[in-house]
Amino acid sequence: MRILAIDTASEQVSIAVGTDSNIDSSFRIDASFHIASDRRHVEALVPAIQVVMDNLGLTIHDLSAVAVDIGPGLFTGMRVGLATAQALASLADVPVIGVDSLSTVALGIVHVAPAELDEAEVVVPILDARRGQVYWSMFRNTYSATDPLEQVRQPRVGDVDELVEDLMDRGQRSVLLGTGAVRYLEQLREVADAAMIGERSGISTFAFHPHTPNATVLLGLAAQQLAHGLLTPAEPMYLRPPDAEINWITR
Repeated sequence: MRILAIDTASEQVSIAVGTDSNIDSSFRIDASFHIASDRRHVEALVPAIQVVMDNLGLTIHDLSAVAVDIGPGLFTGMRVGLATAQALASLADVPVIGVDSLSTVALGIVHVAPAELDEAEVVVPILDARRGQVYWSMFRNTYSATDPLEQVRQPRVGDVDELVEDLMDRGQRSVLLGTGAVRYLEQLREVADAAMIGERSGISTFAFHPHTPNATVLLGLAAQQLAHGLLTPAEPMYLRPPDAEINWITR
């Protein structure tokens, strides 16, 4: 089983190809490619896929599935990734697997800061949604090697104050990561400091990591779905109207 993963929901274009092992059910990354596209996703994506596939000596017909980030994230980037994934999957006659960006960011903690995951009860991926808002969800740390995270809060969008209230209500040791955590670092640190001074139940440590969605992590999540026959539809996760629509309504 070989999967091509595409992630264009952020300012980066990220591509990865991986293969499973029929011997021990493990999954390896064969090749990956990452570039800061400065929102030129259309120009960067197809050449990046071509480079990765050519270097591996593969064609689109060697794939078992195409995985794609369905958001939330940049609207244009999401549409480019989804359209490309659907076109390639149609040519190869293979399924398209959708993976949300917050799950991808959350699982990234296993790679970027595994020690801090051991100390956390909850992992909170936060992406900058612009306009003073953030996207976030929450995952319980299961302390399992095979399935380390269990989602306990579905993806949502809101003001930073709403996120802060959600964190305080949860009242557990948390790791915050993602572009939203970095952008609102000071505000979130104030919450952490106030919680520790006030001895609010459970909130004792906050860690921050500027992690963005990554195709190599997305690939692993897609492989799990494919192995269990539970495929998420490749439909965009729009948690609010596009900025262009908001601007038009405002005018």
